[in-house]
Amino acid sequence: MLWLYLHFPQLQLDGLLAQDALMPPTIIVSSKKHVVVQLNDAARQLGINIGMGLGTAAAMNTSLSVYEFKERNEQQRIQELAQCLYLDTAEIHISAPNGLLLKVSNMLPLHPNLAHYWKVIQTRLMSQQVYYHFGLGYSPLAAQLLAQAAFDKIDEDKATLSAEVGKLPIGSLAFSERRKQQLQRVGVKTVQSLLDIPLVELGKRFDTELVHYVGRLQGKLHHPVEFYQPPQIFQRDITLLFELENLSYLTKPLYKLLQQLEEFLKSRDKLTHEIALTLVQRDTEAIVLKVGSSQGEYRAQKWQDLCHLVLERTQLSAPLQAITLRVDKFCEPSNHNDDLFSEPIGTMSRADLLSVLRAKLGEGAIHGIQTMPDARPEYATNHCEPRLQCSKPSVTEKSAPLLRPNFLLAQIQPLHNKVMLLQGPERISTGWWDGHEIERDYFIAQDEQFRRLWIFKDRQQRWFIHGIFS
Repeated sequence: MLWLYLHFPQLQLDGLLAQDALMPPTIIVSSKKHVVVQLNDAARQLGINIGMGLGTAAAMNTSLSVYEFKERNEQQRIQELAQCLYLDTAEIHISAPNGLLLKVSNMLPLHPNLAHYWKVIQTRLMSQQVYYHFGLGYSPLAAQLLAQAAFDKIDEDKATLSAEVGKLPIGSLAFSERRKQQLQRVGVKTVQSLLDIPLVELGKRFDTELVHYVGRLQGKLHHPVEFYQPPQIFQRDITLLFELENLSYLTKPLYKLLQQLEEFLKSRDKLTHEIALTLVQRDTEAIVLKVGSSQGEYRAQKWQDLCHLVLERTQLSAPLQAITLRVDKFCEPSNHNDDLFSEPIGTMSRADLLSVLRAKLGEGAIHGIQTMPDARPEYATNHCEPRLQCSKPSVTEKSAPLLRPNFLLAQIQPLHNKVMLLQGPERISTGWWDGHEIERDYFIAQDEQFRRLWIFKDRQQRWFIHGIFS
């Protein structure tokens, strides 16, 4: 059984480099031991190394950027990488804290050869902008040892891979220092010298733990692995390089998250109607923004445009430190069967226009209008969910249209100015059954500013303006 191990030694640093490849000298320091655990090339050129104390490293350059190592970030990132590679490999084991073990043998029948499979994996990893080492082996442990030793060669020859593992020093094995010293005292200095000892002899001189390890390394004993199952939601985080007070600078890091969402949705042939953005602020409560698309969307650029409109009307109460993009619900792409004249209007469809208006004005600011079977103008229409399709008028509506203004005043106003009556009257007398009775004579009139008004006279012979014709 052939395995591929991918070792990611600097996942947190890769996340920072993805935002700015030209970062100044930067180190990531363990909060427990206060030593350097990750660093970029600029810091390495200053003479800083892995394991160096924070004080020593800081003394070598006053402009050194220092970040605290966050284990949670790496755990989340390795999950994201597993999710990405799951598109090409069905059986993936997450080897904590920063490794992925891929079962290659079952995938090779889907590819012309191993090189082609590896090219597909490389393409996926390139899109993730991560630094990694890799190794192949006929046992999970052998592949892991070669990857962690930066073998970085694609070769499926069993004898060659076994020889490469044998060349590794005994210190590369995941043993305690006491165990390594114990082996070196008896002359075991390389992995090959350990493998040359029969398991029976190892069992006589050492404990069963060592025997089991060597057996698993040789592929003679079962190596338990738990294969990854992708989650049913999408969630990505980005910790910003610098705290932001102006949300217009959020465009670039946000677009990277949206591109990952696009890839996620495309691979599943899904859309989503809504995404949730969480803006993490310094020492204050995070802001959660909901951005919607009426017809469902997967494209990063479309979501970016909608997010921009929502962010325009968002105010930060403290500097922004990180953002999270989460999607919980997905939908199937719809089959567009609209007629020639219903879509699109201009360069934007009805659904796109609705999404833009909601993003710019707010979710509750946009309503549809539906007619009600009531002769009273105040009750003749009602708010409803905006419709994405045009409804055909009924026969009744088509045969007996009523002349009404497009805009009714929010409150009827007394008519004080002189007007000229053009049409009417139309008497509306109804509503006696629900306590909102009216009896009005409506007219269409023109005032001195040549506005067409919809006016009425009540029982008391008082005149009011109710609407204005466009």
